[in-house]
Amino acid sequence: MNPPLIERPDKVSRARRTVWGALTAILWIVYAYLWVPLITLIAWILGARTAWQRLYLEQNAVDPFILAALPVIALVCGLLLIGWAEYNRTRFSDADKRKRRKDVADDAVDDRLGAPHPVADALRTHRIVTVRLDGDAHPVGARVLVD
Repeated sequence: MNPPLIERPDKVSRARRTVWGALTAILWIVYAYLWVPLITLIAWILGARTAWQRLYLEQNAVDPFILAALPVIALVCGLLLIGWAEYNRTRFSDADKRKRRKDVADDAVDDRLGAPHPVADALRTHRIVTVRLDGDAHPVGARVLVD
């Protein structure tokens, strides 16, 4: 039996990630484009076209508030997003501010798991292990499948 497939994204080159990312974006755009006729049909059924004609084309008027408010709203949203990103960048950029967790001794993990030393040692040292549990869900045995 083959071991499970584990991907290593850190081993993939930047060029390959860029190409696959661009290909994924292009395919998502094509997929979204395929939904446009259905969205148009639904909007037409719900009366979006009629509302647009009545509000803007027949009266030949565009609401000046909308023309002024939408760019301001977009600018405020952009500034908030950039401000939040900069705040997080300055807050988390220095590695010294991050606290490294203390290493936990193997015996403490064994005690917390409630596993005897041979079982815990098998779990630590082997790749694929079948664990036998007692009635209280404590490990009592381990069978190594693949080293």
